[in-house]
Amino acid sequence: MDNLKCAMEKSYVYMVEEINSILSGTVYSLEERQRLFYACGTCLHWILDYAERVNVSEEDKKIISAFRFANNALKHDETLLEITEQIGGFTFPFSFPMEIPAKKVCWKDIEDNGKYENQYKNYINYLYGNSVIDTCRQIMDILIG
Repeated sequence: MDNLKCAMEKSYVYMVEEINSILSGTVYSLEERQRLFYACGTCLHWILDYAERVNVSEEDKKIISAFRFANNALKHDETLLEITEQIGGFTFPFSFPMEIPAKKVCWKDIEDNGKYENQYKNYINYLYGNSVIDTCRQIMDILIG
């Protein structure tokens, strides 16, 4: 169990470093998207591996179910290219007074393939549009206790 917890925590730290590095730049290149995909996917997998071995409340099972939908979409949807998206920052067109929302990486809208209906509903409720860093930290705090 300690090894799984360590792997989950290290993958989270790596993911946060990658996201912060990418968000500090001005270009969102293919290489950056690939690094982001790897970092977020790896963290997602370790979270779920750890989650299989701990007991959580019924409400927290819904949040884990949301992460399972993202993971299942990664494994089974051959057309899925990304599970996250970068939002915020400076965009065109702009108007005055100009507001520049903070850049962040959020969970992307993933198409419901009809196979995991409850997982999809939980994904929409708990993850979609929310910060990847914040939601991963939240579930890790729940799992670690």
